[in-house]
Amino acid sequence: MNTKVPDAARLRITLPDLNPAPWRVIEVPLSMTFKGLHDAIQAAFLWFNCHLWEFDVAGRRYGLPLDDGLGFEKVYNANTARLAKLRDSGISEFLYTYDMGDNWEHHVEVLELFDMPTGARLPALIDGKWRAPPEDIGGAPGFEMFLEAVADPNQEEHENLVDWYGQPFDPNDIEPEIVKIQMDRLTNMRRPKK
Repeated sequence: MNTKVPDAARLRITLPDLNPAPWRVIEVPLSMTFKGLHDAIQAAFLWFNCHLWEFDVAGRRYGLPLDDGLGFEKVYNANTARLAKLRDSGISEFLYTYDMGDNWEHHVEVLELFDMPTGARLPALIDGKWRAPPEDIGGAPGFEMFLEAVADPNQEEHENLVDWYGQPFDPNDIEPEIVKIQMDRLTNMRRPKK
């Protein structure tokens, strides 16, 4: 009897501190590392990967260990820890934090483990709603202020914030075409060189 072990996961990632809460559903191979998942989340939310980050998975922290000898809590290497841990340990949810200053906590839920179809290109964006906050906006309170200001041309900070952002901010547009390009780039980076 040959039972195939699932080799991919469908994940729902949500920014629960915002209302409405931006969310994305992505599919990833379980052979991917937590660093690869970080890259996929960055692409899915159109973050720019310019801040510190880490995962908290079943009480273990995964990130890029800077110096384990400084007396801080151990951070396991996200470059080597694989997502197969989710399947093997029965983990159904965990946290991903990006930008320790703005403290964007993402709740990650494992929706499904499945056999990756032959020829599938993962990671991939499956669904999502609500645009993520811009980088360096000042956390949830700063984002609320930003949304109010850009929505109201009469608001004192409207023009400054629209200038700062560089384009109109549409909270409904998650730019799936740009996310797809970013995900394809990640997929191509994962392919073995010929």
